[in-house]
Amino acid sequence: MVTDDSATSGESSQPPRNDDAVFKGWQTTRSGELFALYTITAADHPSRGSTVTDKSLRNLNLKVPQTPGRPGDES
Repeated sequence: MVTDDSATSGESSQPPRNDDAVFKGWQTTRSGELFALYTITAADHPSRGSTVTDKSLRNLNLKVPQTPGRPGDES
């Protein structure tokens, strides 16, 4: 998994947080595709602390937080 290491690289800014979830990092599939992972932080949610995809967040009616660009993307 590729994680957001801005905190260890001397940068003080981190991806903005919301009340439902935070971006955790990127997971690579066996075929080489990347997908974002998020940790649920919604207070009193039964899945709080679980790491899920954006699709799972939407299925749980939770907000998908701002997601950094994929590693290697120059946009």
